[in-house]
Amino acid sequence: MIADEQHSHPYVGAPGAELLDANAFNHAIVGLIEKELPAWRDRPLRPPFQDEPKLNQSLCLHLDSAARHRGLDSIRFVQEGIQAGSRRTDIGVMVPGTITVEGRDYEDFVQLLPIECKRLPTPPDKRRSDCEYVHGLTGHRTGAIERFKHGLHGSTNEHAMIIAYVQSESFPHWLTLINKRLSELADDATDHGLWSPPEVLSTDSAPAQPNLYKLHSCHRRLCPPSSSHWVEVSHLWLSMN
Repeated sequence: MIADEQHSHPYVGAPGAELLDANAFNHAIVGLIEKELPAWRDRPLRPPFQDEPKLNQSLCLHLDSAARHRGLDSIRFVQEGIQAGSRRTDIGVMVPGTITVEGRDYEDFVQLLPIECKRLPTPPDKRRSDCEYVHGLTGHRTGAIERFKHGLHGSTNEHAMIIAYVQSESFPHWLTLINKRLSELADDATDHGLWSPPEVLSTDSAPAQPNLYKLHSCHRRLCPPSSSHWVEVSHLWLSMN
């Protein structure tokens, strides 16, 4: 079921309002997504898509509607939010008007939270890395974490998110594999040492929803083009089985 039909008062922020705590605002957005992911997956009429673009579109539409019904109507979920050059995030959290967060004005077309979405496992393709959640093939910046590190996505954001559609294997399996790959990149001093040992994913507080895994990581990134040297990433993994 999608969010309850009754509107409640916005619990964090509203168009034209001022919010003093940016971390609280980000926490509210992440909390909304965490709550709605299983609800979206279990909707009886959701088409049984397997490919990422169609999953992203379906999820984006659900989250955009849920935000308004859940009282977080200061934000919108937009598919393929525009980034540097011709790049686009899978989903962007935007504002429909103006909102002030810790003295900074966010207006139309400004992204509050960039979201990358990946399937686990990566679909087999000789043009793609086998661990595209982390990085792409040499010379191709198609990895989710990689794009945030290089400032290709979310270059002005200090918070980002990666959503995984887990289509086979267990959560511990993917955590082990992804952290192993992150450690290997650090050991190999990949990208002139941009990857470092502390960047592995760690489990966050236990999610309230079944078949959902919540993790956290912090990644050093290129500055410039990024506006800060580190980006905090929330990871939500949803079992699609």
